[in-house]
Order: sequence, then structure tokens, then C-alpha cells
Amino acid sequence: MGWQPEDTSRDGIAPNIATADLRHAKARYIAEMTRELRSMASGAGMEFLSYLLAVSEEEARQESQRPGHPG
Repeated sequence: MGWQPEDTSRDGIAPNIATADLRHAKARYIAEMTRELRSMASGAGMEFLSYLLAVSEEEARQESQRPGHPG
């Protein structure tokens, strides 16, 4: 079902760091997908849907840059 970031938590990396890396990778992927969907919606004249996707894209982008929380 599409690209999935690799889970590296079993590679000797501290679990909270691996979890933060995976979370950031997923957020980046979501931002990329919503950017593509926003472009499609805009091209089809679906301006409100395009706006909602732009908001979602920005939220995912911000989430991908948020520092991880130690656990």
C-alpha cells in the first residue's frame, strides 16, 4: 500500500530515537502525498478541497520537523 518508511528500531538504535525518526519519515511522506493531492484538486477546480489539503500538508511538514520527545 505505497511506500512505507523502514522501521529501524531493531537495529540497535535507542527505541525513542528510532520511533522519532520513523514518525518524522511518515510525516514527510504524508506531506508529499498531500502536496500531490492538493495539486490534483486544484487542477480539477476543487478549491476548497485544495485549501484543506494545503492545511494538511503544512501540518505534516511541521510535524516532520518537530523534535522527538524522549521516552
